[in-house]
Amino acid sequence: MKKILVLVLGLIMACNSSQKTVSETSGEPSVSPDVKTFAQSITEDELREHLVVYASDEFAGRETGKPGQKLASSYIKDAYEVLGIPAAKSDGDYYQKVPLELTRLPNGTVTINNTKYSIGTDFITFSQSESTHQGLVFAGYGIDTNEYSDYSDLDVTDKVVLIKAGEPKNDDGTYVISGTEESSVWSNMSEAIGKKAEIANAQGAKGIFYYDPINYKRFEGYYNYMRTNDSGQMEVKSDEDNTVMILMNSDLAKKVYPNIESATAGEVLDIPISFDLKADNEMIDTENVVSFIKGSEKPEEYVIISSHLDHIGVNLDGNVNNGADDDGSGTVAMLEIAEAFVEAAKNGNGPKRSIVFLHVTGEEKGLS
Repeated sequence: MKKILVLVLGLIMACNSSQKTVSETSGEPSVSPDVKTFAQSITEDELREHLVVYASDEFAGRETGKPGQKLASSYIKDAYEVLGIPAAKSDGDYYQKVPLELTRLPNGTVTINNTKYSIGTDFITFSQSESTHQGLVFAGYGIDTNEYSDYSDLDVTDKVVLIKAGEPKNDDGTYVISGTEESSVWSNMSEAIGKKAEIANAQGAKGIFYYDPINYKRFEGYYNYMRTNDSGQMEVKSDEDNTVMILMNSDLAKKVYPNIESATAGEVLDIPISFDLKADNEMIDTENVVSFIKGSEKPEEYVIISSHLDHIGVNLDGNVNNGADDDGSGTVAMLEIAEAFVEAAKNGNGPKRSIVFLHVTGEEKGLS
């Protein structure tokens, strides 16, 4: 309770101005306002009153996209309407839709030059795709910088590229890109694969065969873990046509391109490739709740106060994870802080800068 009061005191003192009401500025400012007066609107009884409802079994643990989370969003919206704090959106809608998708591992095959290969045996992937392409382009290490490029004189538009992990070396053993014995980011397993995928996508490739014999076992281990614990992974749905990424084991890579270990120069192979990879993904309907107090002197500058509105729902035994502390307490504290700002504004001491009250969804599913 004391921590909340200290926070409010600090916020009101930092944001103090002559704003008369929540949405419009009028009247003369109070002289040297006692911000403690406004903070006193935050009471233990009101916090408890909110929390008893918000963390009740009726809200069923507020799991993202579930009915209990919808109740939570509605509760927050209604509270701001009672306080007279408008929605952040100009159309008056407090809800900011968040397009989430629950993605699951795909099943299926990849056919290369009329030979069919199976997921989990010959390769692994976390992508889904049902498409056919003519042409496989070996693009070395798949690097493209101002000083060095594996894509020189290669057109990979609408084709599938085959690239390998690592980066090129000089005859003396130094790395071409760094010019020293120190490797660059292109040898970093965690970073390089993403950067190389972005480059291939920018070059117009529709698919990537990636060969990394050193780290394939790590990828495979993660894939096998997800396969046995396939509850899905929630992420923001992208409208982009993402390039499918196939992680090849050594046997498959050498069948497709026998010289892959030693080759560096690009080469175009006129062979057909088709992906038949399907996943049972699920769209999740969920939303943030956002309200807004306009600043009187610097309305284009924003102070954002935030907490997540969701929790983890009901467990397999049917027990509700009420989430009073995670983050029910943060949510109801925000409602009380908002009330304190309303009281300050009514007394001509609203914020100079705009205040955004942002209640976010999906935090328990990995969004941040």
